[in-house]
Amino acid sequence: MKVVAIYGGPRRNGNTLDLLKEVLDQVEKQGATTETFYLNQLNFKGCQACFGCTKNITCVLKDDAQKVLAAVGAADRIILATPVYMWDMTGQLKLFIDRLFSFLNLDHTSKLAPGKKVLWTVTQGQPDPEKFRSVFVKHGQMLEFLGFGENKVFIAGGLFTPGDLKKQPQVLQAARDQADWLLK
Repeated sequence: MKVVAIYGGPRRNGNTLDLLKEVLDQVEKQGATTETFYLNQLNFKGCQACFGCTKNITCVLKDDAQKVLAAVGAADRIILATPVYMWDMTGQLKLFIDRLFSFLNLDHTSKLAPGKKVLWTVTQGQPDPEKFRSVFVKHGQMLEFLGFGENKVFIAGGLFTPGDLKKQPQVLQAARDQADWLLK
């Protein structure tokens, strides 16, 4: 099984990446292969609404998002990792999410193979993990419309400074448990 992780945070030493690594380590222990993309290190634009993807198999913009889109198309499972910024995902991840439009046909059918599960791994300073859940549930519904399969939102709250996640062993275990759901 191939799992593609898309990391939308800007930090290379923060809680979001720690949470993602926890899930990925467990996924790999269960025999899946993984590939991670760090969006903040890529050079790409948002969707240009050119509809070139409706005439082609993929997005026509030639930038770093092409390799990520190809990996998403080939993957069995997807992990989207983001800290909460201004009640939502980071701008980096939103920019990429908009490019997923290229997986939709004009008749609103999907170019994706069915059953591509998505796990959202979300971190936030707000201690209540339910505070922003509805935002990510909405984004999950959009992914389903695009043809992605079942999706789940896992949120770790109360994370203010790098390293805070390591102080929450119950959240670390819950993150490992998400791998089990993802690979079912």
